[in-house]
Amino acid sequence: MDRYQVIIIGGGPAGLSCAIWLTKLGASSLLLEASGGLGGLQTRSPYENLWIPGVQGKTGQQVAASIAAHALDVGAELRVGQRVAAVARDGDGFRVATPEAEVHGRFVVIATGSTPRTGGFTSSATVAIGPGEPMEALDVAGRAVAILGGGDNAFDQARFVRDRGGHVTVFSRGVPRAQTLLQALVPDVPVIVGAYEARQSDMTVNGQHFDCFGIQYGFEAVVPAGLDIKRQGGYVEVDRFGETSVADVFACGEVTDFWHPCVTTSAAHGVQVAKQISKRL
Repeated sequence: MDRYQVIIIGGGPAGLSCAIWLTKLGASSLLLEASGGLGGLQTRSPYENLWIPGVQGKTGQQVAASIAAHALDVGAELRVGQRVAAVARDGDGFRVATPEAEVHGRFVVIATGSTPRTGGFTSSATVAIGPGEPMEALDVAGRAVAILGGGDNAFDQARFVRDRGGHVTVFSRGVPRAQTLLQALVPDVPVIVGAYEARQSDMTVNGQHFDCFGIQYGFEAVVPAGLDIKRQGGYVEVDRFGETSVADVFACGEVTDFWHPCVTTSAAHGVQVAKQISKRL
């Protein structure tokens, strides 16, 4: 069984930044990413990311590729397509199991991020779950589209659907939580506030037929099995150093309850965790 000082689970901005810093600090680390690519949720975004200082003009997908390239350039050991099945205490560290192999780490970093909430819906040619690529894949021109949700992504995606020629309506169970700026960008889009019944079986909302649904119910943490880690609001609870309720298990980025989730804060959190682990080593 291969042994490392640190096993990082998750290859988004937080995990990649942690791997970059641990490598530069001289720690032996291995990053395991479940999907076939690196960059986390940014790989889903074909839109320009205007929120990250210094990378204006780059799409989320380009940002993801750039961070991954940086990790490779510094020599970080990265393995994609390695979904972690379980993590368990093992002697002086942890045994991390994937379907292909088992590895051992003195420390574990959970950087598994978050995934769009499905709300009980299933992705299809007419139902997109979450923002970015799933929504862009919908054929919306000239079609009636219901956006379900009242947050930032709901109004952002409503704008993109409208600009692509779709006839969009937003359904929000309560007063929309989206930023006023985002709501102001779609003054011509109907917003229905209150309880509603959306049925994928016949593509109706409160009995009204729609050609497409965009499910924008926010995100939820993805946590590997095997560790009894304390959570807060569905996310992993960490202290100011990024350590979880399980000693020697750290977490960083959008899987945690630590900071407002975005690429910049996730990357910074990964750096802080790497620095803290290097002190322990």
